[in-house]
Amino acid sequence: MVGWGVAARKDARSSNRPDADSTGCPLTAALRAIGGKWNLICLYWLEIEPRRFNELRRLMPDISHKVLTETLRTLEREGLISRTVHSMAPSHVEYAMSPYGQSVKPLIEAVRAWGRTHLTRFGD
Repeated sequence: MVGWGVAARKDARSSNRPDADSTGCPLTAALRAIGGKWNLICLYWLEIEPRRFNELRRLMPDISHKVLTETLRTLEREGLISRTVHSMAPSHVEYAMSPYGQSVKPLIEAVRAWGRTHLTRFGD
């Protein structure tokens, strides 16, 4: 019996569904989708216009190749961005905010506004 429970939990975690092991808590679900250190920043840049991977790296110079790859995969899995492979020579991949991702725009702006206030909190 114990082995079955562990396997069931492992299967739920490895599922492609974003809420596979969700607690049902809306805050937990939101943080799972956009709570990573770079998620909102990446969404901010993709909100403006579609971008290639290396362009995102230039816009976010402190992010590593590996972490940007993981961030983009998470955002795509959550349905917040789309990934388009262009086959023209040379082929390239472009990332864009998805129609569902547009629903995050008010949150991005609210976080930016709060960040501005926070930065000036101890200012002159």
